[in-house]
Amino acid sequence: MPIWHASLRRDFDMPPEWRIMSDAFILNRGRLNHMDSLQFNVSQLLREPSGATRSYELDDDISDLTDQVQVTAPLRGTVQFTRTSDGILVEGDLETSVQVLCSRCAIDFVQPVRIEMEEEFRPTYDVVTGLRIVYDESIELDDATMIDERHMLDLSEVMRQNLIVSVPPFPTCKPDCAGLCPHCGQDLNEGTCNCLADSTDSRWSVLQDLLDQRTNPA
Repeated sequence: MPIWHASLRRDFDMPPEWRIMSDAFILNRGRLNHMDSLQFNVSQLLREPSGATRSYELDDDISDLTDQVQVTAPLRGTVQFTRTSDGILVEGDLETSVQVLCSRCAIDFVQPVRIEMEEEFRPTYDVVTGLRIVYDESIELDDATMIDERHMLDLSEVMRQNLIVSVPPFPTCKPDCAGLCPHCGQDLNEGTCNCLADSTDSRWSVLQDLLDQRTNPA
């Protein structure tokens, strides 16, 4: 199965008449951005029987994909499209890096992120008849996983969601990060501070006062 580079325009599956339209579309829009690099024309794959596959190698800049995390490296890895009876199953194993704040010492650091995705996309229009597909009301449809009227499968929103949930909720800059002193805020990775460790539970302070009075009467 051939491997195709993701930064190229994915119109190799298009019939000749679609390619002419695509060329005009690209010329009008100018240089491709990351949104285009995560779009794939799947018209030919939709014409094939269940089990047919396509594989794509990604190496794409997704720095503008979301403002919820700061991406610091290209998205790299492989996605595979498999024709199913209902549409196209997309499976991916990808990686990138994001800048995050250490949950212990509060410094910025770069966190590698692995994205494992598995989503099924459904067509909006029948690729043979050109008619819009009417789905049963019992089927839950998501705009993010619908193949549009031009038979373009867009991974952008699904990738954005998977990226966000793949970032650890409490990242640490290193496994043995010592964190900050709770009293003075000193970064304990850089050295100890002069604070006296107060190991007394504040809930026992009243009893401690009574003990001090008995020990040291006025």
